[in-house]
Amino acid sequence: MIDAKASGIEHAMMKRLKVFQANKQVAMILTRDYNRTYHRNLGINGLRDEQALNMFDYFQEAVQTNIEKIVDPNKLIVPKDSLEIRKAGSWLYSLGDCLRMKITFFKEQNKRIDTVSIFDSFGHEVQRDRYDVRGFLSLRETLDFDGNVANETMFTPTGKIVYQSYYRRTPNGQVINSLLRLVNYRGNDYYFDNLDELLRFFFDEINQNAGSHNIFISDRSYIVEPGLVNMVTPRKMVCYAHNVITTVPDEPLTSPLFDEVKFELSSPRVDGMILQTAEQLADLKQVSHTKKSLAVIPSAVLDNTELAVANVPMKQRPAHRLITVARIHEQKHLEHTILAFELIKAQVPDATLAIHGYVNDDKLYQKLIKLIASKGLTAAVTFCQYTVDLSSAYQNATLYLSTSRYEGYGMAMVEALSYGVPIISYNIKYGPADIILDGNNGFLVKSGDYRKLALKALSLLQNPQKLQTFSNKAKQSSQRYNFRNSWKAWQQVLTTIERGTSHD
Repeated sequence: MIDAKASGIEHAMMKRLKVFQANKQVAMILTRDYNRTYHRNLGINGLRDEQALNMFDYFQEAVQTNIEKIVDPNKLIVPKDSLEIRKAGSWLYSLGDCLRMKITFFKEQNKRIDTVSIFDSFGHEVQRDRYDVRGFLSLRETLDFDGNVANETMFTPTGKIVYQSYYRRTPNGQVINSLLRLVNYRGNDYYFDNLDELLRFFFDEINQNAGSHNIFISDRSYIVEPGLVNMVTPRKMVCYAHNVITTVPDEPLTSPLFDEVKFELSSPRVDGMILQTAEQLADLKQVSHTKKSLAVIPSAVLDNTELAVANVPMKQRPAHRLITVARIHEQKHLEHTILAFELIKAQVPDATLAIHGYVNDDKLYQKLIKLIASKGLTAAVTFCQYTVDLSSAYQNATLYLSTSRYEGYGMAMVEALSYGVPIISYNIKYGPADIILDGNNGFLVKSGDYRKLALKALSLLQNPQKLQTFSNKAKQSSQRYNFRNSWKAWQQVLTTIERGTSHD
């Protein structure tokens, strides 16, 4: 799914799409999960409708941004003789003391309906209509007495029913999806036991519509793999490893492979796997002895606009502004970023730290805030809200710090280089050693040694001439992440896969 706050994997997919399309290779991002703000999210991330296709959008005949008939909330049928109360963000309708109907609105869209809830005479919600942000009724949920979804109905923008799903309660009380139905799809009804079967059908439809024998790249294996491996139309499938592939990330030679990786390496239905670094590929070969087709293609790539950005001289940037781009997650080990910054600020009093990334773990976020406060750094450390465009942040940054425990590669690091920001990072698996030329455009330090990381940062912050030299070399080193090099690697992989035998 492409969310408004897209993760590194989604950003990698979008960059790859641009590489393909810049080289006249027909390509599209396919997503599974239902999301009523999907098309708004595409726009936020700079994508057009024709560049991405969602499974439910496809079956709802709603692949376009503009919808002709936007539902007017004033024309909805409301309970007769009900008392109406209009508040900011919602309209309430009640009979006596009993709420019978509630309309809520999308905050970003004036008078665009978000949800309409219907209540029975006892105050129980019995129906919930969910509207697409584009303005049409998208999903109707019927609720049981306990408030659980009993069944769902999906509509086209014109109001035609195209999909229904039903739920049941297991003996242990769990509510599960028990049956899915496409209604009158191309003249027939189709029934599925679960979402994986529907996803397989979707992939086969897209494959057939595009002439079959297409190559599918699996980016989130745990979501899309069940659909891809069971396809019945001729196709090829390649799995892309965006992150580490062993259960203990920093011990790849002694810890087990993830189950999905084991499957991908053994299944004849998978045609190949792509890793992001040569080191990761070597580690995988050593522990698996696989004969599967493997290749190395970094996810990080920069377009011509990014590569052409002028390198703002350090003396024209705000002094001593440090930056890191990392979601709030244990993987990023931000405690060490903060501890390193404490040592830096003791020597450079006007230093500041900006942490860019969405909150993935609220408990950790609160813990980090307390750590910052305990160190007396509250005024100097800023958590910046997620934003797609970080160009201003990079152009005003002095250094980039990274204390991750593990990575797949490090796309934000490459972006930082393109703006002439030197990087000081833990030398972890995988990515930093491929990105950072130690002593040239940044420094690599032993994982966990935040004191050494702080010393390396100080060696640049306290030497403006050296800092500028590193900045110039950072900008120069970013040039290798151009579309041309990325496409050359992808061409080789696609050619190799295409020459194999199709899976029918």
